[in-house]
Order: sequence, then structure tokens, then C-alpha cells
Amino acid sequence: MSKRKNSGLLIVILCFLFLMGIFSGAGAGMQELVVIGVLSALIVASFFLICHYYLTDKNSLKQRLVFICISFIKLMIFSVAVKELTGVTLDYSIFAWFFMALTIFTLWEFLDLSLWEKGVLVLVLITALGVKGYENKNTEPSTAYHLYSELSNITRHEEILALLLEDYRKTFTPKSFQDLKPYLDPLQEQRLLRFSRPALLEFGDGQMVMLEVSRADPDNKLRFSNIELLPEEVGSYLRHYPLEIERKADYPKGAGEEEREIIEARGAFVSRASYIQEREWYEKLISVFGEKKVWDDLWDELGGLQAPEGPVRGWGTSKEGYLHFSFCRDWEVDKDVLDEIYARFRDQAAKHNIPDLPVVFEWAD
Repeated sequence: MSKRKNSGLLIVILCFLFLMGIFSGAGAGMQELVVIGVLSALIVASFFLICHYYLTDKNSLKQRLVFICISFIKLMIFSVAVKELTGVTLDYSIFAWFFMALTIFTLWEFLDLSLWEKGVLVLVLITALGVKGYENKNTEPSTAYHLYSELSNITRHEEILALLLEDYRKTFTPKSFQDLKPYLDPLQEQRLLRFSRPALLEFGDGQMVMLEVSRADPDNKLRFSNIELLPEEVGSYLRHYPLEIERKADYPKGAGEEEREIIEARGAFVSRASYIQEREWYEKLISVFGEKKVWDDLWDELGGLQAPEGPVRGWGTSKEGYLHFSFCRDWEVDKDVLDEIYARFRDQAAKHNIPDLPVVFEWAD
């Protein structure tokens, strides 16, 4: 009996040292290790009590499986408690694999399995490990640093373009690539000293605020290491949206003429703007052309161009920020008619401080 007690005590001590070793390897400091040590002692003691009072029959498959399930639940709660109290986080999948393996070995020991059935149990464990390895190998980069590590194999300017958003490819020239090349490979030429992940907050008035966070304090909680309103010379470089809505005399990007079957487009369309600027621009158009009376008065001035007498089948204000007019398909395009329509609506817009009214003439569906 004394020998059995000594063995149990040895197992308890080994389990305690095992848990302490895991958290020490995770980078916990002395204060965190003290808290973890207390929690580990409690969890190991609870395991010992469950073994003593519940797992009375070592040959009972039911008791062994229930014990494994209880142990898994307690260890998950233990991990959450450690994270809340110390900020130290472990990969929960380690515990899941351990208890999966323990369950498989228990079934292997207690059940009378044939060779192929044992092979299935082994295959379950191999599959779980294999899928995790596959995910680690094929996971898409989730941070700028992960994406940066993919630059080590890039040798030509064209190769890096695939990693850029389409809007930024035109600005990243071969010269840009040559200037950055010494710093693109983490293993070459220049040694990386520090990596940080600042957040840039861009506001409607164009101001940009930079936030940086870290876990440098003893309690390991996330705190700001820097909060700064960026000066204009820096903000103008980092700013994604223009301070003022930008318009150019082209049909809006992303709306293909073949798809819309465009006859002609005139005026200056929105080319670059924030969502708020686009919404304000649309509301401005609606304030001028949102009432039926305005359209009726303009059509009365034009006279005879509406269906069924005239070729115009439909009209309205697009949410993309322009007016559109649709014509019946058997109408032979007359530039004078298009000029007349555009002139009337352009003059109406100009009265309300809307220059170069964007208009699309298209074929009716």
C-alpha cells in the first residue's frame, strides 16, 4: 500500500512539474509563475481526488472515459483561468490532441479490437495531426509580418505586384522595388531590429491618429504604447482617402461599357472618394434631381423626347453618382439630341453648384 501511495505522489509531482514547465516555456515571468503554480497545484490535487474517489475500478472502461472527459473540462477551465489572471496563453489544441490520444489508447487497451480496427484508431490520431500540419503549412498570411516573410523569394519587380492591391500597383515602380530590395528579404543584407503593428485611424476631416499597443506591463495586459495625432506631412502620405472628392471626365471605373451597353458618357464622374464623400455627392444630386417636378419641367423644355413619341425610355439618378438616360434600341443615335439633353440638365446642375454633371446615355433593356 505504501508503495502505491508513493507512486501516486510521484505522479502528482510529475504532473505539477510538467504544467510548470509548459508555462515557463511559454515565457511567463516570476509573478505569473507563482499564480500558475497555485492553480497547477489545485488542478493536480483535483485530479488526484477524482482518481481516489471516482476512478475506483481501474478496469472499468466507463470510469476511465468519464475521468478523461472530466479531466479535459477541468484543464480547459484551468487554461482560461490562467489567461485571465496572468495573460499567458497556450495553444488549446495541445490539450485536445493529448486527450484524444489518451482516449484512443484507453479504447485500445480495454476493447477487443481486430487489427484493422486498431488501425482505424491510429489513423484518427494521424489524421488530426496531419490536418493541423497541413493548416500550418497552407495558412494564408494573417499579419503584415507574415506577408513580409513571403518576400524573401522575390527577385523581380513583376513578382511583387501580385502581393499588392490593384490600386497600388501603378505607384509601385521598378525603382521602388530596387530601393526596397535590400530590406525585403529578412535573411539578407539588413538585419531586422523590430516589428510593430500600429493601427492608423483615418477620420472624415482627413486627420490620422496612430495607435500602438504592447504587453510590456507586469500584468501582461494589452495597453497603448503610443497614441499620436500624425502631422499633415505624414498623414498626407499615409492617407487612403482624398480630403476632397476627386472627379474626372471618364466613365466610372468598374462599370464596363459592354455590360451597360453605353451609347455615350459625359461629364466628370467620381474617381476617388471615401464612402462618406460618395454618399454626400449622391445626396447633392438627389437634392437637385430628386423631385419629379424638376424632371417634368426639364422634359417640358426639351419637348417630345420622351416615349412613346420620343426615343427616351427611362431616366433617373444612379447610386454611383450620375444621371442616366436609356433609349429604345431602334433609335438611330443623334448627337444633337444628346447634346440638347445634356445641356439642359447640365445647366440645371450648374445653378446648384454642380459642375461637369456626370451623365450616361445607354440602351434600354
